[in-house]
Amino acid sequence: MRPVPLRLAVVGCGAVTERYHLPAIAASSDVAVAAFVDPVVDRARSFASRWSGGRALSDYREVADLADLAIVAAPNHWHEPIAVDLLRRGIHVLVEKPMARTRAECDRMIDAAAEGGAVLAVGQDFRHFPIARYAHDFLAAGLLGDIRSVDVRQSAGTRWPSVSPDALAADSGGGVLMSFGVHTLDLLLWWLGNLQPLAYRDDACGGVEAECVIELTLDNDAPAHVEMSRSRSMRDTTIVTGDRGTIEIGIHEPALIRLTVGSDCRELSGVVEDVEFERAPLRAVFTRQLRDFVDAVNGGRQPFVGGSDGRRVVSLIESCYAIREPLRQPWDYPEAYAINKPSLVVSPSTPLALSLSKGELAQDVLVEPRASAVLNRWTQGNVESSRDVVALASLRERN
Repeated sequence: MRPVPLRLAVVGCGAVTERYHLPAIAASSDVAVAAFVDPVVDRARSFASRWSGGRALSDYREVADLADLAIVAAPNHWHEPIAVDLLRRGIHVLVEKPMARTRAECDRMIDAAAEGGAVLAVGQDFRHFPIARYAHDFLAAGLLGDIRSVDVRQSAGTRWPSVSPDALAADSGGGVLMSFGVHTLDLLLWWLGNLQPLAYRDDACGGVEAECVIELTLDNDAPAHVEMSRSRSMRDTTIVTGDRGTIEIGIHEPALIRLTVGSDCRELSGVVEDVEFERAPLRAVFTRQLRDFVDAVNGGRQPFVGGSDGRRVVSLIESCYAIREPLRQPWDYPEAYAINKPSLVVSPSTPLALSLSKGELAQDVLVEPRASAVLNRWTQGNVESSRDVVALASLRERN
C-alpha cells in the first residue's frame, strides 16, 4: 500500500522555486503542498492559487502544525534561522545551496537536526547531473592514476533566474564564489577529496565579487586552479590530469566528457546518456533531488547530500574569504605607469610662491584641472602638452 503523501511547506517563493522546485513537486506523488510562505505574500498567494490545498502564508513559523517537511529556498541569510527553527520542531528540511554562510551557521543547523530528530538535506543539485555522477565514479576508480593537476574555468553569468537582488547583497555571504562556486567546489570535494586553499583573489572591493581566482592543493599536493566569473564567458569545464591521461568534464552547457590517454593526444569524447535529463535537464535534476529527500525521510537514512557535505563546502569557501587579496586588474600593474610617471604635483592648495621654470616643465607634471589656470599664470603659458593635465585623484588611486 502506498504511503500517505508527506505534507510539504515551501518557504521562499522566488524564481528558483517557481521554475525548478514546483515542477519537481508536481511530478511527485510522495508529497502534498500544505503551504507556500513568502514575506511578499502576494507571491505566496500566486503560487497557492495554482495549487490545490496550498495555503499562502507570510511567516514560516505558521507551518509548524501544517507540514512534515519543508523546502527552504529563501535568501542565504535566512537559511540558518529558518532551518534551525523548523528542524528543532521535527520538520525535515531541504535547504537550498549554500547551506549557510559560515561554518558556525552550518553547525547550528546540524545540531538542530539532531535535536529534533529530523533529516537535513542540502540542495547541491549539481551532484544529480548525470555527468557529475559519471565523473565521480570514473575518478573514484583511479583510472587516471595519481592526479597531477586540476584546472577549472567557469562562467556564471545571468543564466540563473532571480526575482530579487538578494544574491548581490552583502548579507548573502559573498558573490560568485558563494552563489556558484559552492557548486564547483562541492563537485571537486566530492570527486577528488580534501582541498586546501593557498591563495584567493577577487574583485569584491567592499561589495560582493563578480570574479575570483583560487589556488588550492589536493591531499597529494597536486595543484588545483579555479577561475570563476560573472562578467565574461569561459570554457565552463574542469580538466583533471593524471599519470595515465586527462579527462575534461562539462556538467551542463556544455555537457561533455573528453578523455585523452597516452602521449599521442588522441581524444575520446561523448556524453552520458540519460533520456529524462536530455528531455528536461533541470526538471530531472530537481525531481531526483526531491525524491532522494523524501526517500531519506521515509527510510530514516541520510540524504545523498546531507548537512556534513553542505558544511564542508561552506567551510572551504569561508577559508578562501579568510585569505582574500585583491584581484589584480590590467590597470593595477605598476609597469603600466612606468612611462610618464609625474615627478611634480600641482593643485589649488599649492603655495602661490611656487616657482616653476621651463626646466621643471620638461619633467612630467601632474596638475589637478582646477589648478591648471593658476599654473598657466605662474609659468606664462609654458604647459605645452595636454598630457600634463591629469586629475590628482588618479595619482592617489594609483599609489
